[in-house]
Amino acid sequence: MRITLSIPDPVARRFQTAVPARQRSRLVTKLIEAELEKEESALAKACQSANRDHALAGEIEDWQAFEDDHNE
Repeated sequence: MRITLSIPDPVARRFQTAVPARQRSRLVTKLIEAELEKEESALAKACQSANRDHALAGEIEDWQAFEDDHNE
């Protein structure tokens, strides 16, 4: 798949100078994968934290009960 990105000129020039043409896609892919892994890990940690929050769990139960009462 091809994706078009806008990169500031100074960064693009540095990238073209530092990374050989045949290695650019592979490098960008590795960088994107690393960033996605961090984002997914942070999201998983936030979800685990929320699942351990007993006050939040109580609020969720209250809202679900409220929704159940109004859907009958």
